[in-house]
Amino acid sequence: MAHRSFLLINPPMDYSLLRKEFSMEAYLPPLGLLYIARQLEKLGQSVTVVDYIAEQFTEDKLKMLLEHADIVGITITSQIASSAQKIVEFIKLNHPNLLVILGGPHCTLQGTHVLQEINADVAVIGDGEHTIGEILDVLEGKKTYADVHGIVYRKDGDIHAGLPRCDIEDLDSIDFPSRHLTAQYAYGKRQIAGVTFFAKGKITSMVTTRGCPFHCRFCVSKSIFSTYRSRSPENVIRELEEIAKDYDSVFIVDDNFLLNKKHAEKIMDFLIQKKLGIEIWIAGVRVTDADPALFQKMKKAGVKSIEFGIESGNQEVLDYYDKKITLDTIRRAVKLSKKTGFLTIGNFIVGAPLETERHIEDTIQFAKELNLDFAFFYPFMYLKGSALWDDAVQKGLLSENELFVMNNSRAGLGNFTLEEFRNTITEAYRRFYFTPRYLVSQLLRQLFVYHNFRVFQAGLKLFLEQKDDSVFDYMSS
Repeated sequence: MAHRSFLLINPPMDYSLLRKEFSMEAYLPPLGLLYIARQLEKLGQSVTVVDYIAEQFTEDKLKMLLEHADIVGITITSQIASSAQKIVEFIKLNHPNLLVILGGPHCTLQGTHVLQEINADVAVIGDGEHTIGEILDVLEGKKTYADVHGIVYRKDGDIHAGLPRCDIEDLDSIDFPSRHLTAQYAYGKRQIAGVTFFAKGKITSMVTTRGCPFHCRFCVSKSIFSTYRSRSPENVIRELEEIAKDYDSVFIVDDNFLLNKKHAEKIMDFLIQKKLGIEIWIAGVRVTDADPALFQKMKKAGVKSIEFGIESGNQEVLDYYDKKITLDTIRRAVKLSKKTGFLTIGNFIVGAPLETERHIEDTIQFAKELNLDFAFFYPFMYLKGSALWDDAVQKGLLSENELFVMNNSRAGLGNFTLEEFRNTITEAYRRFYFTPRYLVSQLLRQLFVYHNFRVFQAGLKLFLEQKDDSVFDYMSS
């Protein structure tokens, strides 16, 4: 197989960031790109990964990198599709013959439409690890694009589809991500309005499952992953052993890590046995999966933090989202998490289409009642691929080309203007964090539970440096 140089790009949220220097801390590495990179390296290709979220960048530097690339791959979510579009325009302007391949959730959601909006050559639909090998076979003359699974492609000015996507059922068959390609970046800092908290030392992330069997109406997971799949505990542990050689902390970013308790328990047993000495932060846990015995085992295995998808402090809103949880279930899960000694994080969505000021007030009060270590308040958005987006399109409230729209008072979409939304989100953060009770409770927990003043320092800084615009701008991005 011929040797080629691939440039894999994680675009910035805003393309204008390419035209000026900026500083932005990246939370986690682009795992999707690193999985693809490992497949390419396995096939003898050279790979460079550029994370525009994590490093300062200019168009001049991009142009220099393109000089050494044979093929460019770009991962896209719908929120950054316009940024990716401009990057592709820049590439085609300076190097019109470079092959540009798109991938990521936006391509899966948009299908053939993605090449109508972005002037790339190929877009990958669904899992890309095997597909990238098939694309190399095309470049080697072994097959045509029409014979490749899970792509749309441009030929003679027209857009065509290849064979149907084939999701990878055996996740153990996928090689671990090429993390060395982003070793130059400092990951792990989580921002709230410009204030960060972070795990210990050198940080990376991993997934043990793909997909989610639940049907929350605001979520797009079911449209991106056609099935729920899980890696074996043995395969997960092998990756954790590899991670422990170079990293101090790992974020597990599954949608629902504890969905299969026996699976999770076996992983924890391995971790306890192996004594890898790494901090584990779990980013996706349903409150219905909180279990005292399992939590104790997780604590012993090195789990430091649990992040719950709480969404609302009002039962009517939870039912509207089809969350299949209750306020009492949330209370019990958070109480157990804090009792176990986990740093406890809650995610909330503010502004469901039916929500009034009373609903939002319930959410803010509930977050304060739970006394979480950290709370994130996200403005509700209609996202293509979610049930609520589908409903809005069917009712004529949104058009097919409106892929993500924040709840606003435009006819039928919600009860708040964007300015009211901005003020509401800012007020939620201020009322949760900007209180002596929060600071005192955090100080006591750091002294007697966590023994980790990184978190308290972040909370103190947030208490002292509240900025109205930065809260909303970060969360709405």
